[in-house]
Amino acid sequence: MLQDNEDILHSMADALMKYETIDKYQLDDLLERKTPVREPQGWGDDATPPKGDVKADTGEDSQDVEPPVGGGAAEQSS
Repeated sequence: MLQDNEDILHSMADALMKYETIDKYQLDDLLERKTPVREPQGWGDDATPPKGDVKADTGEDSQDVEPPVGGGAAEQSS
């Protein structure tokens, strides 16, 4: 199985070396064997998500958003 998908493994390694992360959209590109793999969401100056992949932000605070692990920076300072 690994030999059959060796090209995906190499593309994934290249993306990780370049961006140090792989997001959902990059993984979709990798599995569809699209090259080059797009930048991770929010990587460049344009942080707009790809069309049709993510719900639009309505500007309202969401109750579904969980706080960061360990609290915010204000909670960390002594």
